[in-house]
Amino acid sequence: MAGAEEQIEIPTEVSEGGEPPMPRREKKPHEKGITFRDFNHVKDFEDLVKTIVQLCDGEEQERLREMEDWIVKNEGAWVLPEGFNSFLGSVFHKPDWPSAGRIAMVRLLSYGAEQDDIVYILNMDRKDHTVMNYAQKIDRLPITEQESLAMFFCNLFETGSASQWLLYTSEWEAPGGGLPLSNIRVTTKVAVNALLGDTPALVNYGSALMANLATKEVFDDVCSELAMAILQFFQGKPPEEQVFRCMKALGKFCSIAKRDVPQLVKMIGPEPSKFSGMSPRVDELIKPIMAQLATVPMF
Repeated sequence: MAGAEEQIEIPTEVSEGGEPPMPRREKKPHEKGITFRDFNHVKDFEDLVKTIVQLCDGEEQERLREMEDWIVKNEGAWVLPEGFNSFLGSVFHKPDWPSAGRIAMVRLLSYGAEQDDIVYILNMDRKDHTVMNYAQKIDRLPITEQESLAMFFCNLFETGSASQWLLYTSEWEAPGGGLPLSNIRVTTKVAVNALLGDTPALVNYGSALMANLATKEVFDDVCSELAMAILQFFQGKPPEEQVFRCMKALGKFCSIAKRDVPQLVKMIGPEPSKFSGMSPRVDELIKPIMAQLATVPMF
């Protein structure tokens, strides 16, 4: 199992010749993100079974038995067959299957994200994009499903390989049309919607996800979109922990998109100095951002 200093990314892409490319090592050691581990995974599995077992055909019931081996008996994700993502598709996308089943499934995936082998499940989904197509609908889902999804995305920062999967840029056609989707595009949408969400839990996950994304190297346009959400969030009166997470992220995004993000801060506001004096650690984050703002013209 790869350690923190040698996380190996298991590819979810396929080369032109039909073969997956060789695994790529992260450019720097993985920095574990903010994760949430308050689970009763046995109860979550029981809830999943209770809510969907009567809707499952024989093959899908077999998937439930294999999930028990994985999540309850702790035999590893390797016990799941190649077609497991088809079962995920039923849970996430069949309109007559209950919301409670989707919540239980996402919580089980969140629990399993602690182990490196979660990327095995993500890798199986490289063709159908079942997980990401579901996550793309976050703004149209019930609040409890939104909260479960946001927590899951946070917990994928437990390991290097899973967190890198969130950042893939390869595009696929969006169900129903519209702009093409990619993992990073969906991840950005989840982070923004969570941070600006309607419940304290959702906002807490959103601030954690912003902090987690700031541990990675993302493109300038992603930095700008995330920064705009943070600035909108800063219009309110968030608690210190969430200000700390988001201020740290804003500083990182300013350092990547050295012109665009500082200009957004100047145009949209509020200036980070709004939170001066909140705590010594927040003050330490504000200083370099304000120094950078002073060197950037408005236009």
